Amino acid sequence: MGSLIYTILVQPIELLIELLFVFFYKAFDNYGFAIAGISLFVGFLTLPLYRVADQLQRKERDMRVAMQPGIQRIKTAFKGDEQYMILSTFYRQNHYHPAYALRSSVSLLIQVPFFIAAYHFLSHLPQLQGESFLFIQDLGRPDGLLSIGSFSINVLPILMTVVNVAAGIIYTKGFPLRDKLQLYGMAGLFLVLLYNSPAGLVFYWTLNNVFSLIKNIFYKLKQPLKVLYILAVIGAVGMVSAILLIKSDFPLIKRLVLLFGVVIIIALPLLIKAVQLFQARYLARFMENKKQVALLFILSMVMMWLISSFVIPANLIATSPIEFSFTGVVQNPLFYVYQTALLFFGFFVIWPIFIYGMASKEMRSLFAFLALVFSLSAVVNVFVFPGAYGNVSKVLLFDEPALLRASTLQTIIPLLVTLAIFIVITLLFRGIRLRILTSLLTITVLASAANGIYTMINIQKAYAIHAKNVEGNSLTEIQSDRMKPVIQLNKEGKNVVVLFLDRAISSYLPIIFNQFPELEEQYTGFTFYPNTVSPGKVTLTGSPPIMGGYEYLPSAINLREDEKLVDKHNEASLVLPLLFSETGYDVSVFDPPLANYQWESDFSAFKTFPDVHVSSLKGRYSSQYKMEHPEIDLWGPEYESNLITRRMPMFSLLRIAYPILRQLFYYEGTYFLMDENTQNTNSFIDSYSVLHYLPRLTSTVTEKNSFIFMVNDTTHEPIFLQAPEYEPVVDVTDIRNPLQEDEFYDEKAQIHYHANVAALRKIGIWLDYLREEAVFNNTRIIIVSDHGNTVATPAFRDFTENGLLLASYNALLMVKDFESTKPMQTDNSFMTTADVPILALDQIREPAINPFTGKDVFEVVDKSLIECYYSSHDPQNNRGNKFDYNAQYSFSIHDSIFEESNWTPLGQE
Repeated sequence: MGSLIYTILVQPIELLIELLFVFFYKAFDNYGFAIAGISLFVGFLTLPLYRVADQLQRKERDMRVAMQPGIQRIKTAFKGDEQYMILSTFYRQNHYHPAYALRSSVSLLIQVPFFIAAYHFLSHLPQLQGESFLFIQDLGRPDGLLSIGSFSINVLPILMTVVNVAAGIIYTKGFPLRDKLQLYGMAGLFLVLLYNSPAGLVFYWTLNNVFSLIKNIFYKLKQPLKVLYILAVIGAVGMVSAILLIKSDFPLIKRLVLLFGVVIIIALPLLIKAVQLFQARYLARFMENKKQVALLFILSMVMMWLISSFVIPANLIATSPIEFSFTGVVQNPLFYVYQTALLFFGFFVIWPIFIYGMASKEMRSLFAFLALVFSLSAVVNVFVFPGAYGNVSKVLLFDEPALLRASTLQTIIPLLVTLAIFIVITLLFRGIRLRILTSLLTITVLASAANGIYTMINIQKAYAIHAKNVEGNSLTEIQSDRMKPVIQLNKEGKNVVVLFLDRAISSYLPIIFNQFPELEEQYTGFTFYPNTVSPGKVTLTGSPPIMGGYEYLPSAINLREDEKLVDKHNEASLVLPLLFSETGYDVSVFDPPLANYQWESDFSAFKTFPDVHVSSLKGRYSSQYKMEHPEIDLWGPEYESNLITRRMPMFSLLRIAYPILRQLFYYEGTYFLMDENTQNTNSFIDSYSVLHYLPRLTSTVTEKNSFIFMVNDTTHEPIFLQAPEYEPVVDVTDIRNPLQEDEFYDEKAQIHYHANVAALRKIGIWLDYLREEAVFNNTRIIIVSDHGNTVATPAFRDFTENGLLLASYNALLMVKDFESTKPMQTDNSFMTTADVPILALDQIREPAINPFTGKDVFEVVDKSLIECYYSSHDPQNNRGNKFDYNAQYSFSIHDSIFEESNWTPLGQE
């Protein structure tokens, strides 16, 4: 129950504090200034609340003081029930109720959740450890500024209390003793609570008390608001000037946001005057209808809650329920919807209604008007201007975050729509045609609720099926935490291994081998084919050719118009396993890509073929790896689920926001959250640990020839690793790599380079193990990727246009044939990923008749013109019989991928 209340009441405030803290830290690169910044802003943001609370308290106090003589006479003259009845009559005659005494605690009720939020955030912020600021040596520990022998005294809590008492003395001048004692008692309580707290937290609360002291002094001035306005302008201009001076490289959008904030503060008197005129002209009649005002406000906020809590998260998860299942310590992905709903219930419902309840009649009408405008604008932003931002990972990272940059039209049109909404609502308010608005809101609320419920039901169904598949797989695979060999190789016969590295970058390979010369020896016998094209930009279109050959190029799949895409995909995934199985090979398939058009663990297409052993290795050895590498096991198993839980609300806010603000909300993948970065080390380790343990997972005692098809995502989950070994650690302090020496390669390229180095080095160690076990020579090994990525690569550096895009069609292909012992060489022959089945089956089975189509795999080869499709990555968007693709970004290619003239957009053919 306590956790539920905390999530609803306190966590929204903590999120606000965190966003402000990150903003100031990014601006000044100083944690002390960040603490000062949140103290100042929280003080200003809560000032209206405290102002109203003070008015309520003053009203109750004045009534009590005025009635005190009468109360005293009644208590002197009467006793018992008679006294109670006469006092009740006296209170009623003076329009006073004893419950009004609670008004004196309103300030405390406001203060407590803000205190708890700040306490939790700053007390659990590891970044403060060891950070100094001014005279404070360590913001993460009690200050201990004064030492008497071996005894240290924390000075900041004492200073905080002195300031608090001083503010109380000024505020309570002329107050009854009871009110004074209450404030002094609270000051003493905070001294006890915060005495041994981290200096950063005490510094924050000290500044809050300083702000309160200044506020109380202002109340004594003749024109406090005028003085406050002047100081606010000076402070805002000074702060923004300092930020822009320190951050000279600030992007234009961030500069505009800062300048816009300053303009708002400077123009505040004009804005207040404009609001007053607007209220008098358009809201005067409306504000008299208290019930209608309240209804419109509540409906608007409930709609914001439904959209942000259910519609956006549920629809995101529904694109891939399996991907969000069994993440960290969370099994059912609806948990993320539930947590987001609790947080936003406080953010959009509880706190707004509380503020609305404390507001005046005039402010309530304005709140209702603005809530209506912005809630309808949010709906428009979500459904009319969703943006085409590409793929979103399960930890809510965009594959191509540059797409978040709003164009001119994306900037102007949503704002014009909001202006139109503003005008229409204004006219309806002026004409008191509120039933139209109430009906519109009610319909939108019901539609949002229906959408959320329907989507969540589908998520639950998909999760239930997936959970059953996982349970079934675990039963058939007899999984356990023990490390045991799963790759069976034969020392006497032949083995064929296809190692499918998702999204490996082909043209980084020469740079990697140049940095690590020992790889040349480890990869002896291999031939590297740099001139290799993938017919698909994503796994959905790029993997079928690898598994089934030229009959499963996207263009060939589309010709079979009478069959479902999912069936053709499953068919492709079985071609090689069945051909090898029919030839007498022992066949094992690990983590088949998008099996049955699910993200993982749905092996139903394989179950009718018991001779094909299929299982999942991804994530199975992560715990083992962490136990053996304690330097990275600081997050615990809940890291990934906590990451999604924290980012999901920010993702909702991003989708609600105007397109021009979305890149700012995303903030390079951090979502403006503290202690977050674009690294997802846990996901990386889920795949990397498999490559790390390849020697321990490999057995060489089987008596049958063996075919292994293994998919691994190490190169698909790129993160910065610790150089020069390129291994995962908690705190990466060295990211050196050869790409840094050239400004052509941005951070995204360097992260991918790190992941590719890590994968190739671990595979190299496994190759050495195969030599030691005498199974290297009799094993054919094909290392291939299904596609590249939109990153800067040397292969497309000199292209005048589409260089990044075309890099995503360049696949990695390396082949070591039986008994090949020659030094590693490069072959520039034009290759496609559809050559993999031919390379795998060569000299093993000819003819190789596709068991589904009856065609010979070796006779359907056609490289004269390869069509490369730019299509959705999501199986949910490909439930028909043909791939939909964007012709503008799809190409045909022939002969050489390195000649720009050989690439032709399909839309121009």
